Amino acid sequence: MTTAKKGYIQKFTSWYFSREALPFWAISVLDIFIIFVSLSLMYALVYGPAKLVSNGATVLYTLIMDLVFYGIGMRVFHTYADVSKILEFKDLSRTAFSTLLGSVLCMAFRWAVDLCPFTTQIPYRVFVLTFFSATAVLWLWRIVARNFSDLIRDNVREEVELLPRQEIEVNMEKIGGLLRGKCVLITGAAGSIGSEMVRQIASYSPKRLILIDQAETPMHDVMLDVQKTWSYLDVLFIVSSITNKELMERIFATHKPNYVFHAAAYKHVPMMEENPSVSIQNNVVGTRILADLSVKYGVTKFVMISTDKAVNPTNVMGCSKRLCEIYVQSLNAHLLKASNTAETKTQFVTTRFGNVLGSNGSVIPLFKKQIEEGGPVTVTHPDIIRFFMLIPEACALVLEAGTMGNGGEIFVFDMGQPVKIADLARKMIQNSGRRDVKIKYTGLRGGEKLYEEVLFKGEEEVPTVHPKIHVAKVRQYEYEDVCTQLDELEELARGGDDMQIVRKMKMIVPEFKSNNSKYESLDRELANGKNE
Repeated sequence: MTTAKKGYIQKFTSWYFSREALPFWAISVLDIFIIFVSLSLMYALVYGPAKLVSNGATVLYTLIMDLVFYGIGMRVFHTYADVSKILEFKDLSRTAFSTLLGSVLCMAFRWAVDLCPFTTQIPYRVFVLTFFSATAVLWLWRIVARNFSDLIRDNVREEVELLPRQEIEVNMEKIGGLLRGKCVLITGAAGSIGSEMVRQIASYSPKRLILIDQAETPMHDVMLDVQKTWSYLDVLFIVSSITNKELMERIFATHKPNYVFHAAAYKHVPMMEENPSVSIQNNVVGTRILADLSVKYGVTKFVMISTDKAVNPTNVMGCSKRLCEIYVQSLNAHLLKASNTAETKTQFVTTRFGNVLGSNGSVIPLFKKQIEEGGPVTVTHPDIIRFFMLIPEACALVLEAGTMGNGGEIFVFDMGQPVKIADLARKMIQNSGRRDVKIKYTGLRGGEKLYEEVLFKGEEEVPTVHPKIHVAKVRQYEYEDVCTQLDELEELARGGDDMQIVRKMKMIVPEFKSNNSKYESLDRELANGKNE
């Protein structure tokens, strides 16, 4: 036996007989049992219960043989996956096609060969009746399982209860139609937003998924999840920084993705306040590399995930994301101008929204841990407020905005009313049932402000077909000037002089006014320079 065959057998046995495979085995066994009962009942319906009992042994042998063909149908259409995620008719249709294929194979087998002497002849109409009866029961238990799963999730998902509004609904069918059969690249695929986008896009059977993230362990977790749930998909897992230009170019040249969803970024405000060079190199330079490669290799649509911290930024992280917005929007305008048409081959779309509940490093996991440890729950300021969204709804809106955009738009999501962080902490303490946990106010962190905004001063919103998605009308930048400015900023980032880097950022984005930060002195310096 060759090494390759041994490796395949080892891989087969290690997963199919592992704990992770248990839910799939349970679903498959239940489906097989339902089909067996349907076959038996349909045989009794055709011949009468008495004949079923009198020929019990031979009928049993024959029906067990028939189950092999139904098993083939289940394997071909993957009916054992995503039972709790039945969203549309297409998900149930896989089950119908599975039983149809099994019934057709059984009838073909009856027609093609003579049966073994220890089996009995089963008429064709038994398999026709089995198709209808088994499909109905398989659909029924899947719908019940989905509703039961929803009931449990609604009862235990604390994040939904913490939002002072209804969960946002998005019709995903149009999105699925565009992504199905396409090559999709997702950066930051192991993050909170990126990994949820992987799950949502994977359900629409893209031709290939290319997932990029530099965090090895979270990426490994995503790989296990994808291989368990969507084992039939062609997925490439790449552990790398998006600033590795040579590797990124090889990926684009080899796979030529149709859609790019760019979620990779350093996002923690206090960390980036102390590391502006890293913020520029990863967030700005990395975005520029991906955007340029998207143009070079004919990507249909590039969707960049931004943040409300890019609006009137008070910190390095927010300004770095605003620079990303400026670059992709100016690039889209440059391509339009060069093509002299209403559309470009590669369309660049930006989505801007606030915090997501339960994301890595957000207040929800932190507060939960502090409550479990007996407190105190740390809040920076009693009046600090933030906009919040659920991770699934944020990703669904990103996908919808990405598909509706024609290029150059900055889409802003309606996140409802802002939430006071202190009230959020009190509600979580109350929900925990503990009475001994106190709240401690620690003061605003570097670059942090009391409230976030979704529009610049003087900006306007234009509605779209989705009531929760608007287009922000922002100031336009000339592409050539942006490239010159970012070249200079990138050179400064290599030098590592924090003050020089941030000074340049403020010159490109004059709305960037530092708050509770050592860089406030630069604002005074630049203001005095203008007054002279």
